[in-house]
Order: sequence, then C-alpha cells, then structure tokens
Amino acid sequence: MAWADAEDSSADFIQAEKDVQARVGDEPIDFVAYGVISNVYRVASTMRNHMEREVLSGYDLSFTAFVVLFTLWVWGDSESHKVASRAGITKGTLTGVVKTLEKRELCLRVPHGSDKRRVIIEITPLGESTIKKVFPLYNHEETRLVERLTEEERLLMGHSLRTVLRTAFDLKP
Repeated sequence: MAWADAEDSSADFIQAEKDVQARVGDEPIDFVAYGVISNVYRVASTMRNHMEREVLSGYDLSFTAFVVLFTLWVWGDSESHKVASRAGITKGTLTGVVKTLEKRELCLRVPHGSDKRRVIIEITPLGESTIKKVFPLYNHEETRLVERLTEEERLLMGHSLRTVLRTAFDLKP
C-alpha cells in the first residue's frame, strides 16, 4: 500500500501499489508484507488523527496524552518507565506529556520513596473523571471505524495484529 490521500478510492490505492512496484522494479521485494505493514502504519496514523479531531479535541487531549491517562487509569500509578512502555512511547516523550497533564491537574509526578532518580506517575481524581468521560466516546468512535467489518473479521484482525506485535517485540535487540 502506498501513500495516497485519505479521500482516494480503492482504485487509487491499487494504482499507488502499482506505482511502488514499478519504482522498485525487479528487486526481490515481498509486496504482501510491504502492503500489510504500510497499511498498518497508514491506518494507525489516520485513526490517530481522526480520534484527535473527532473525540479528543473536545477535551483538549492529544492522542498521546489520552493513552497516558488511559494507561494510568487501567494499570494504576506506576514508575515512569512502565508508563512509557505501556503507552508505547519513549521516556522523553512521556516527560513532555506528563508536564502538560500536570499543568491541567490530570496527573502528577511523585518521587519514588527509596530512589530519588525514579518517579511515580499518579492519575489525579480530575484525570480519572476525565478519562471516564472520554473513554466511552473514544470507544464509540472505534466501533464506528470498524463497523464495516464482520465480527469474525474484527476478531481475526485483532488476533493477526497481536501476532505482528509479538513478532516485533521478539525482534527487539
């Protein structure tokens, strides 16, 4: 799958794939793998932007801020490295997001009791009430985005994507 405008038709996507194949030529490229991974990236990017625009902007939350709040809500207060890992972001990105969330009194940083270098990130009552309002709206939009898939297709896609994720984690150095 090559890059095309979000409004493009299926024919445009097929043409984009042909354009990529023409550019690559006779190189031994696995176009099926290319299609899967580039579509995963494109879907993730498109859905992230859609969720920020349609759901999260009403609460002045970025996608990453939402994920951090959601992570704290589900798994509770945690050391910063765990929050970053669970949210799928770097510790540097987490620092900036937490600063913003702290200013809005949605979470706070608390020094670790025994090690001054470590920090615990805590969700505040306001953060918890915010995520409790936002998550049902977010999930409603998730449901709308997959409504053209059958239940079986949704289950298969979820399973397949988890398999790709596990493979990526297994390949980490």
